[in-house]
Amino acid sequence: MRKLLLGALAAFSLVSCDTKAKEQLSSLQHSDSLRRDSLMAVKNELLNDMLMSTQFVNDINAEIAKARSLASSKPKLQRASETADLKAERDSVMSRIHELVARLDSTESRLATTRSRAASLAKKDDALLAQITAYEKTIGEFRATAERQRAEMQGIIDEQGVQIAGLKGKVDTVTKANVTLAGQRAALTDTVSDLTRQLNTVYWTSGTRDELVKRGVLVEEGRKPFLIVGDRHTAPARQMDPSKFTQVDRLRDRQIAIPEGEYTIASRHDGAFATPYGTKDGHITGGLRIDQPEQFWASGKYLILLKK
Repeated sequence: MRKLLLGALAAFSLVSCDTKAKEQLSSLQHSDSLRRDSLMAVKNELLNDMLMSTQFVNDINAEIAKARSLASSKPKLQRASETADLKAERDSVMSRIHELVARLDSTESRLATTRSRAASLAKKDDALLAQITAYEKTIGEFRATAERQRAEMQGIIDEQGVQIAGLKGKVDTVTKANVTLAGQRAALTDTVSDLTRQLNTVYWTSGTRDELVKRGVLVEEGRKPFLIVGDRHTAPARQMDPSKFTQVDRLRDRQIAIPEGEYTIASRHDGAFATPYGTKDGHITGGLRIDQPEQFWASGKYLILLKK
């Protein structure tokens, strides 16, 4: 009876031990399954981060290529608004590069966190740790390259800024020179206009012999023909006073209307280049139409019409 009891106890103990072992094994299998799932999740995160990092690097290279294209173009003389647009575009490219580098830094930080998780989940998974280490090195190299290219790009932009500043100074100098030339041209135009006006300004007057002598337009010369009687010969004065005449433009004013009466030309002007409004006994009446002003006024600027 005692042996049977001991056998039963032994059998019960074996069953109990076997059940406990099975439970422990099941627990270990479950833990190992969880660890494998966690490691798989970490690998997936790592792969996604690497893909994102690669895309960031490609984006950085594209932006740097764009910036190089902007920097390689030789600056031309530009207006202030065009210089501002170029600067804004360069600033936009540099801002994009800064943003991509910052996101690359964030990915690098996430990789460090992933590495820590992987180390805690799979201390014995040396291959995974080595892969993470290689990825971190690659990201570090990418980041160093991006920083170096960004610094190089900033140097190029700074140099271009100096060139643009120099060109702006030249533009200012040219602008000032243009203002000076414009002033000189305006002054020259005024001078030419004044000379043209002076050249085209002519004068005429009419009156009897006594009226013209009294006004100083005609002067008496020589002796009287009959000692004490008769009028001396008259001739146009050598110095004329424009205020004693009517001013006209020789090219624009082709018609000269004269007061009523009969007149002859007392100055040196050739009547062959003009047509009287009317004639009476060979004298001019009504006025003159100047047919050829260049030839008519070539004899002088002061036309004197002597009334009979």
